[in-house]
Amino acid sequence: MRKQLHAIFLEKGKCCPIIMWIFFILLTSNLYAQRGYYDAPYKRYEANLGQLSNGSTTTSKSYNQADLQSEASDQQCVNMSATNATVQWTLTEAADGLVLRYSVPDGQTATLGVYNGNTKITTLTLTSTWSWEYLWSNGNPNNNGITNQNPRMRFDEVRYKLPSKIPASGTLKLVRETGNLHLDFAEMEPIPTAVTAPAGSVTYTGNGSDLQTFIDANGGKKIFIPSGVYSVNRELYFGVASTSLIGAGMWYTQINFTNTSSLNGGLRANASNISFSDLYLTTNSASRSNSYKAINGVFTAGSTIKNIWAEHFECGAWIAQYNTGPAIADGFTLSHCRFRNNYADGINLCKGTANAIVEHCSFRNNGDDDQAIWSANGQECINNTFRYNTSENCWRATGLAIYGGKNNKAYNLIIKDNLEAGIRVSNNFDGAPFNNDGMHEIHDITITACGTFNDTYNNPVAAVDIFSASNAGTQVKNVQFYNIDILDSRNDAISISKRSGEGIYNLSFKDITINGTGKEFPNNNVLNRNWGRGYFVLIAGSPSGNGTYCNMNYSNRGGNATANEEISAIGTFSWTQSSNCSTTSVPVTGVTVSPAAVTLGAGATQQLTPTVSPANATNKTVTYSSNNTGVATVNSAGLITAVASGSATITVTTQDGAKTAAVAVTVNSSNVAVTSVSLNPTSATLAVGSTQQLTATVLPSNATNKSVSYASNNTGVATVNNSGLVTAVSNGTATITVTTADGNKTSTAVISVNTPTGNYFTIKNKWTNNYLYDAGANVGYGATVANNNYKWEKVAIDATYFILKNVGTGDIMHIENLTGAVQCTAGSTSWWSAQWSSENVDGTWVRIKNRWQTGSMIHIENLNGSAQYAGAQNNWESAQWQFQTTSTAKKASVNEPEVMAENNLISIYPNPATNNEFNIVLPELKTGDVATLTITDITGREVLIKKVNTSSAKINHNLGSGIYIVNINSDAFNVSKKLIVK
Repeated sequence: MRKQLHAIFLEKGKCCPIIMWIFFILLTSNLYAQRGYYDAPYKRYEANLGQLSNGSTTTSKSYNQADLQSEASDQQCVNMSATNATVQWTLTEAADGLVLRYSVPDGQTATLGVYNGNTKITTLTLTSTWSWEYLWSNGNPNNNGITNQNPRMRFDEVRYKLPSKIPASGTLKLVRETGNLHLDFAEMEPIPTAVTAPAGSVTYTGNGSDLQTFIDANGGKKIFIPSGVYSVNRELYFGVASTSLIGAGMWYTQINFTNTSSLNGGLRANASNISFSDLYLTTNSASRSNSYKAINGVFTAGSTIKNIWAEHFECGAWIAQYNTGPAIADGFTLSHCRFRNNYADGINLCKGTANAIVEHCSFRNNGDDDQAIWSANGQECINNTFRYNTSENCWRATGLAIYGGKNNKAYNLIIKDNLEAGIRVSNNFDGAPFNNDGMHEIHDITITACGTFNDTYNNPVAAVDIFSASNAGTQVKNVQFYNIDILDSRNDAISISKRSGEGIYNLSFKDITINGTGKEFPNNNVLNRNWGRGYFVLIAGSPSGNGTYCNMNYSNRGGNATANEEISAIGTFSWTQSSNCSTTSVPVTGVTVSPAAVTLGAGATQQLTPTVSPANATNKTVTYSSNNTGVATVNSAGLITAVASGSATITVTTQDGAKTAAVAVTVNSSNVAVTSVSLNPTSATLAVGSTQQLTATVLPSNATNKSVSYASNNTGVATVNNSGLVTAVSNGTATITVTTADGNKTSTAVISVNTPTGNYFTIKNKWTNNYLYDAGANVGYGATVANNNYKWEKVAIDATYFILKNVGTGDIMHIENLTGAVQCTAGSTSWWSAQWSSENVDGTWVRIKNRWQTGSMIHIENLNGSAQYAGAQNNWESAQWQFQTTSTAKKASVNEPEVMAENNLISIYPNPATNNEFNIVLPELKTGDVATLTITDITGREVLIKKVNTSSAKINHNLGSGIYIVNINSDAFNVSKKLIVK
């Protein structure tokens, strides 16, 4: 399944400027390459960028809340109310899952014909049942005091599974049949095959009416619900630990909750390790009042919520314990979910939720915070993470909100087209205050077309809205923003204010780009205020506190703002420029500990070794604790001392982020000696660069000390780490020996390493005579075939398409992420973006064309250092190539220059590298010669330079996780290697 940026809008030859700006931001980010739900399976086709006919007309772009299109994507949609009004698109990939975002007038319906080219597939009925919210008059207590009388939620969505895929380059056509209709966009996706019942599961065979009975009878099991629509008239309750509810897929298994009274629908978990996956959840309820959440309750470290699609509920997911079960939600993961068209929050991590991760999700057209962390009921929410999510068209509140707590994080998000704020940080709701310690980190986020001068209470809010109140303490504190891009803000870009309480403390902004403000001016001013609008930064309400900023980039100020910053009501708030723009901390993302389990005799000791990730984390401090000091104690350095017979758990906890790892300790009262050890496998044949895991079995199974160590007798051929992972370095044979700590018992495994040989191709350009090679993240080109990175294997997919696999690295050539450059990474051979065909030019030269992006072909027309794929013309010699047969021998074929032999011997290991180090082997380095290692990241930025004067060396580094290129230069050789750091 191909990957894509959720906010890409494709129609050949058309792309609005703001989208191009987003592409620029994403492609030039040094720290994080992708933002938003980049791997969503669907592709969007904007209505106003389609081919319009028969009276279909595009609305003008408008931020005016009175206009329907103010709630549309990019504030434009297409009016299809005319007879036979039509819009059509050419699909860029084969797809059979259709989603339409539309609007019909309140109380009305419309019908729309769906066509594959000129062949009609079906007629869809578009209803206003779940849309058109009048917040000022609907009686819900959450709406008390609302004065804005513009309707909200004027758009809704309908989905349809086509009987077969419309092929790539085929045409999706929509034709209005009846009713008044506006269309925002269509989304198309290839629907995967249905999930089958997992091994060991029980399968439900009813119609939904007795589903709760089936759940109660099968507590603690995996419950599988086959494809179908199941009507359920109550809440489904999960009160037995380790119960899972699994559907056949979000396009196959639908549970529709028919009850329209409060708390009588949705899925509720009140036990540990409850999991939900692969379901489409819907409801007959059409209001925030007398409704329920799609997912509710408390989830723990053994819980996963994955591939859930929920629409028209009060909320998508509300995570908290309100009656029984674990005290707080802690350590669960929610991923690849779609929470859309709901009347309140997308997801709210509430009442002490800790260590939760919400990632790779779509939030759209929701009526309160899309992603919220709320320390309600005095219970502090700690170390939760939102990442790689897209929030769009939120029609009330904000795309991301943090209300109190400690060490929460949000990064790599896209927040777009929200009617109110994009991000909000405040203590406006009752609950635990912001902690005096720790840091909330918000970074690598793109916020587009957010903020307003006229929220639901007719008040102005900025795209980034930070304010103090007095409902949960009196201060907002310890919040850090960096790498934030705020584009086309409807009102001000950043607001820092006090509504009550004291103010905002320890606030920082770094590397902030603001491009465009005041876009809705002079509209949306129902109270006729003559205030300035469109400031890049507004500080108001005379707060106390302090904030710093660094590298704030401003452009295209709009509205009626007369200055970049308005700080006349700054009070005692200290707003100062930081003297050092490189002090942003790197947060801890995880910790592991070795060994993970240990058996000791009373009085024995064991040293623990923690590994904090990423390697360049700013604060790597950890603490240790034992849950049973009568059995085993641990000191501040991680040394375990066995005290008495029994079991204990030692927990290592990071100071930053409270990440944890556990060690199971068993203490025997008397020592049980080791009698033998064996290895599996006892032999293996590996290619250079590949790995093999060895497994040691110590006998007897109840031996007191089962610790072992590993060693290689020939590290120039194969190395082994302390977990038994062997890495092949160069041709030859090595013996790996495992030795027990108790008794020095040994066992061996013989490792043979061979470099693969065979016939491959170099790919030569007609225009420059350069050759394509794997340059790291992308495909580069060079004048000389320097090593095996210049050689490619053609792996046939079918009679037409093939994969181009690099001989030196094993990576494949593709355009999966649409970066503009041809990429070369691990990838998947099933991606159409990695499948190519050759189109003959004259019998000697060919064009290499991509299967996914039809019409795209590999070229080097712009000579920018990387091969490209877009915009080529058939007559360009820069897009014409010759496949020349070669081999992996040290001499190239007669058509190529000599290949440098050294690169077959020079090696880096382990690769991927861990523990802030890697080894390099330079067998051809001459005595007295010096090799220079220059390490660059994928943007070409130099991050480390080292000198080596021996044939092997250990390189210590503090590089963050990612892909790097190691350029190794001496008088005798010039070689590049790809390095992966984990």
